[in-house]
Amino acid sequence: MTYPQDLMEKTPHWDSSYPIRFYRNRPQTTAKDDNILYLHWHEHFEIIDMLVGKAIFHIDSRPYEANAGDLLFVPAGALHVGYNAADEAMEYIAVVFNASLLRVMHPDPVHERYILPFLDGRVPMPAQLFAEDELAAPYRRLIRESTAEFENQNAAYELVIKHNFQLLFALLSRHFLPEKFIDKPAPARHSESFKPLIQHIESHIAEPLSVEQAARMVNLNPYHFCKTFKKLTGRTFVDYMNWLRINEADRLLRETECTVTEIAERIGCGNANYFTKLYKKYKNFPPSDVRRRRANK
Repeated sequence: MTYPQDLMEKTPHWDSSYPIRFYRNRPQTTAKDDNILYLHWHEHFEIIDMLVGKAIFHIDSRPYEANAGDLLFVPAGALHVGYNAADEAMEYIAVVFNASLLRVMHPDPVHERYILPFLDGRVPMPAQLFAEDELAAPYRRLIRESTAEFENQNAAYELVIKHNFQLLFALLSRHFLPEKFIDKPAPARHSESFKPLIQHIESHIAEPLSVEQAARMVNLNPYHFCKTFKKLTGRTFVDYMNWLRINEADRLLRETECTVTEIAERIGCGNANYFTKLYKKYKNFPPSDVRRRRANK
């Protein structure tokens, strides 16, 4: 279903290599029927963890009454809105994450069998898990541990959260993945044909490669190539190329004495100004900050 663009939430820019945010919501209003989540949709998944009070969330026009301890799962692209359900204070955590958080860089049959069906919409996540449901306890624990990690931001918190969400989707596959997906290996037709392309990109990171050239390498037309590439990697072809290059640039900034101009050339961005702009887009800070922090150690 397609919703109006003016209802699409403009998600704050985040690092595309780590697309997850945790929002703690304590609405000032405590009156029944007051709006606590404005009507919107976005391309990301969302999990709502009710902490205090009662609320009613409408997800794709279906109402869900939520009490403290309940979990709601909002599919990517679903229109949703929330209202206070009682004359009392309430609080909830909204976890917003993109499917690319859980994508793998190389085709992985296990990932394609157990996780990909949820990410590409073939299998829906449960709409709601109730607090009193024993099944909800491990999901709630993983989400609340991840929330604490995000808010405290101790060393390697990103890895802990990614690990927890891998476990969360492992639980989803155990409890909600139909047997037809488990019993049959994931189709490897495209996965296998894309492996040489991925290897080529990684080993020739500085060389230009157009969508048309890449599509020919896997015997697809550009349109189907782009759709398949994003399905396998969670990124567009251009985004994937830029992401690889910026990660390599980040390594060079931290481990070598190369100048920014030299690094830009080594990853195929001949223009140092463009490289700086691209680096900042993916890392949220300029390359000069890396060198400054390194010098101050």
